[in-house]
Amino acid sequence: MRVRRNPRYAAFLGTGAVVGVVAGIVLAVGPGAGVDDRVRLLAYLCALLAGLGALLGGVVALLLEARRR
Repeated sequence: MRVRRNPRYAAFLGTGAVVGVVAGIVLAVGPGAGVDDRVRLLAYLCALLAGLGALLGGVVALLLEARRR
């Protein structure tokens, strides 16, 4: 059995995006906005934080790959 030494970028990017979406949901569910505003806020936060989470996951994967060399 061969051990893979390089990180799988898709897994890191996907995990980062999922964490970002969950963070967007948690931030949007709080009190203080109407239902329409909350749905719009949820959409913006999920899109923004999913992108940032994927970016952060990619950076972590790159750092792990650089550390292995």
